[in-house]
Amino acid sequence: MSTRTKFILTFVAGLVTGVILVFAFGYYVAMSDRNNSSSDNVVQMFDTPKQEIKADEFKIFQVLPDGSALASYDEIISKEGYIEYGTVVFFPASNEAAYYDSQIITLPKGKCFKQIGTYRYTTKDGMMKTVPAIDIFDK
Repeated sequence: MSTRTKFILTFVAGLVTGVILVFAFGYYVAMSDRNNSSSDNVVQMFDTPKQEIKADEFKIFQVLPDGSALASYDEIISKEGYIEYGTVVFFPASNEAAYYDSQIITLPKGKCFKQIGTYRYTTKDGMMKTVPAIDIFDK
């Protein structure tokens, strides 16, 4: 076999090996991201409702795929024009309510918001956040 033929075969073998390794690495990264994202969002519910949340209304800023929602009650617009959410809470999905973006949840008379658990999620910036899961109860 000539030197030129050996060179071409070695080049092609290296190219094929490189392509296979790139696809294998891509598959590994995609699967690890998929596994991490499913375990990032965790709801931990309490046996009984805990502390009362002192707020009269919440504004929903994101509805999650399962029908639950993230909301805040002290939304601030920064000097740069960005919306900054102060206290964020989690409303679990409910058969009685369907949440939508920018919905205002107002507390009815004789009722109060109470913490029923916690919700952990990862923000778009990659930061892990834990917020109270709340619901409406009689006073």
